[in-house]
Amino acid sequence: MGYICNAHVKRLRVGDAFADSKEVTEMVTTTEVQTLEFRIVRQVKTDPPLTFTVEMRYSPEDKGYIADCYEMDAFAWGETPEEAIENLLDAMLAMAEAIETVHAKQPQLQNPRLSHARFVAALGDETKLRKILGL
Repeated sequence: MGYICNAHVKRLRVGDAFADSKEVTEMVTTTEVQTLEFRIVRQVKTDPPLTFTVEMRYSPEDKGYIADCYEMDAFAWGETPEEAIENLLDAMLAMAEAIETVHAKQPQLQNPRLSHARFVAALGDETKLRKILGL
């Protein structure tokens, strides 16, 4: 799993002086890290194997994070990465339920997401789904 991070680090060493001639007497380190994007691809050992791809990225236009799962055609937004992922898990469970409902009413319709939807619906909750997806 790869992360792209935007980090700002300021280090002051013992003995450094400021413009007002005050000397730094202890080590100070400040770090800000913001996750801008990540991608997880997980394969579930079912028959046939199912692959789930989850991507999360920062959207400057939306001033928040967008998370997607392409195999479920689910996406979500959040102000933080954690909120975007949490909302995506909700969206995946809702999409699974909707796909299964449509299939039950109209079994002749082919939906390439049906196998993924059945798997997600069988998990039944966000905690199990989060663990399977490695989130």
